[in-house]
Amino acid sequence: AEERLRTEGPNELEKPPKPTLLMLFIMQLTGFVIVLLIVAACASIVVNATGPKAGDPLAYTTGIAIFIIVLINAGIAAWTEHKAGDALEALSKMTQASIYVVRDGKEVKVDVPCVVRGDIVVLGTGDVVPADMRMFEADDIKVSEMALTGEPDDVVKTWKIKARKEGEPEKLTPANCVFSGCSVTNGKGKGIVTDIGMQTRIGRIAQLIAGPGGAAKKTCFCLPDTSGSATPLQQNLEKLGGRIGVLAIVVCVAIFIIGVAMDRTDPSNPDSPAWLYMILIAVTLAVAAIPEGIPLCVTISLSIGCSEMVTKNVLVRKLAAVETLGSASVICSDKTGTLTEGKMTMVNMYTGGVGYDVGGKGFDPTVGTISRTKGGQEAGQELSVRTSLLTAILCCNTTLSKVKDPESGEEKWEPKGNSSEAPIVVAARKVGFSENIAQEYPRVLEIPFSSSRKMMLTVSDMGNRNELCPNGYQFPSGTKYLTVCKGAPNFIIEYCSHQLAEDGSMQPMTQADKDKVLEQVDEYSSKA
Repeated sequence: AEERLRTEGPNELEKPPKPTLLMLFIMQLTGFVIVLLIVAACASIVVNATGPKAGDPLAYTTGIAIFIIVLINAGIAAWTEHKAGDALEALSKMTQASIYVVRDGKEVKVDVPCVVRGDIVVLGTGDVVPADMRMFEADDIKVSEMALTGEPDDVVKTWKIKARKEGEPEKLTPANCVFSGCSVTNGKGKGIVTDIGMQTRIGRIAQLIAGPGGAAKKTCFCLPDTSGSATPLQQNLEKLGGRIGVLAIVVCVAIFIIGVAMDRTDPSNPDSPAWLYMILIAVTLAVAAIPEGIPLCVTISLSIGCSEMVTKNVLVRKLAAVETLGSASVICSDKTGTLTEGKMTMVNMYTGGVGYDVGGKGFDPTVGTISRTKGGQEAGQELSVRTSLLTAILCCNTTLSKVKDPESGEEKWEPKGNSSEAPIVVAARKVGFSENIAQEYPRVLEIPFSSSRKMMLTVSDMGNRNELCPNGYQFPSGTKYLTVCKGAPNFIIEYCSHQLAEDGSMQPMTQADKDKVLEQVDEYSSKA
């Protein structure tokens, strides 16, 4: 895998090259108002250099002052964007997407850019396909291919190879293949990576969109093309600059024509021609008409706003984004991992008609215990708690183990599998169940979760045991298999006829009992 990663490159689409500080500085000089100021400054210097005050240093102060303002403005904007770009690049590396692959016979989590051809990738509901793959295991798996085809309907995938009939057109997305950028909406499966990066379907589409110029389209000045991305403030400044420029030109031309027609000459130098004097007057008026302070004021204001946002842990890549964000009236955000830690934790459970509190946050099972909500006494060894957690474990595909951070070298607890199952696994470890407890009950059947069924089902071999676990529920003699179902409470409860009581007995479940459970579900979900 390391050799292929080195020879074939990372599994990622081509990105525009990061602009250097010099390029960012030059890009700040391309705005219409800035160009207008530069032209006015040059005209002022040229006219004064060729006029009667050519030898006087004070004659060039206006043009030089405008140049200094323009350079300060460009420098502040370029430096702010450069530093924000570095910070965002570091942040993106920290939050890089990852996927499980099989290497050396073990499932390991790797960053998506490190996936190589030949890797066996493990896919589950909610995963985004990291590369183009050919499936060899498919368990009720469906994929959304909207990114490729634009079709909103999920596509059923299979490991079977279907021979194409003569004259039948080749499908854009074969049933036994999944493609980079598509998301798994149902089921699970495994596939072998066939193409990565720009060789994937989505990569080839990106190449077609980019055209001959590649990922980074350039303007005629070899600068990135940023047309079409102007913010409301930039658009208004461009309009203001255009209006002032046109008005200044019209007024200056009119004054020049009128002055020449009236033969106006320089009072301090009557021998100079009228047209030269009127050019000097016209340029002076043009320079005075252009508001050279606006760009600097705007840049300083946005820089202050950017600095304030940094103190609130908000990184801003483009200065103009501060103004754009201020214009937003509604902001939609996925809170998971953005406004939260991205770590689901069990804080309450309800079983046997009793509510329980689960202490500790995060994935460390050595922190926190399970206690009764009313009374607060330790309840980790109660029959209903142990029975509920173990049966839940038998319907999970997630494990919990200690892993070593490759950068810091510190060991930390990390779940492997579905993030919504992780809280169950952590809570089970808190009451003493081992990492491999589920292997003692071999799974003989699994029906994965689907959005239509709203539930997952497993059948496990009881191995001729009558007791589920020490201090657990006692099954009738001769019980061979245990079926466990987990999913949406309002769906599952309709199939329930009995419930586990606090004393460990199995009691009929009435409609009142079902309503009580659903009320508890509503109470817990209102705290989320």
